[in-house]
Amino acid sequence: MSLGDHLEELRQRLIYSILVVSVFMIGTLYFGSEIHSILIQPYKSVLGPDAHFFQIQLMAPFLIYLKTSFILSVLVSLPFLLYILWGFIAPAVNPKTEKWGKFIILFSTLLFWSGLALCWFTVFENFLRVFLVVLRPDGVDPYLPIDEYYDLFFNLHLVFGASFQLPIVLILLGRIGILSSRFLISRWREAVLIIAVVSAVLSPGPDVFSMLMLLLPLSFLFFLSAILMRVLEATDSK
Repeated sequence: MSLGDHLEELRQRLIYSILVVSVFMIGTLYFGSEIHSILIQPYKSVLGPDAHFFQIQLMAPFLIYLKTSFILSVLVSLPFLLYILWGFIAPAVNPKTEKWGKFIILFSTLLFWSGLALCWFTVFENFLRVFLVVLRPDGVDPYLPIDEYYDLFFNLHLVFGASFQLPIVLILLGRIGILSSRFLISRWREAVLIIAVVSAVLSPGPDVFSMLMLLLPLSFLFFLSAILMRVLEATDSK
């Protein structure tokens, strides 16, 4: 294929990706009120069912609907988007790499969603409780501007989702020869220490519980990565 053919195929795949996200955006915009009611449940669980938000900027609610719709649409359509992208790359790799590429797409998506789920079910509400209740001085109104709440919501969830890509990063580094399973296992103490420091920085609250909610899963994923790398190395040696 010529350069022009490659660029044309890339253009088509970008159009397909935009169409996929657009379809999901239509659905999320249509159910925008229902989605908003779900996403603010942690806030109401901490401050009570009568908790409310402040609107500081005139267009904040409208922009939040669009932002929420877009982000949720991208997250839900993530495997489709990665598969469309991989379809552009696959012809340039050998069949074995193509097979592993599809596995990595699925594995990466599941890991990302697992990070989001962990944040949603165990971390985010605790984060709000620490800063809106435990550390709040007397006489301070705990209610948040609506745009600040959604910024906190998405930023924290995306941090957890991105952190759970650790196995993908380590395995890819192993595939290109930068790391090996033997090196990871021999340096596990240093790795756990680094993970602990990162968890302390990224954890949503000053309490040990919040840190452990990120430290324990990332430590497990580190050792899982070492095991998977050992299996892949054994497969390559055959």
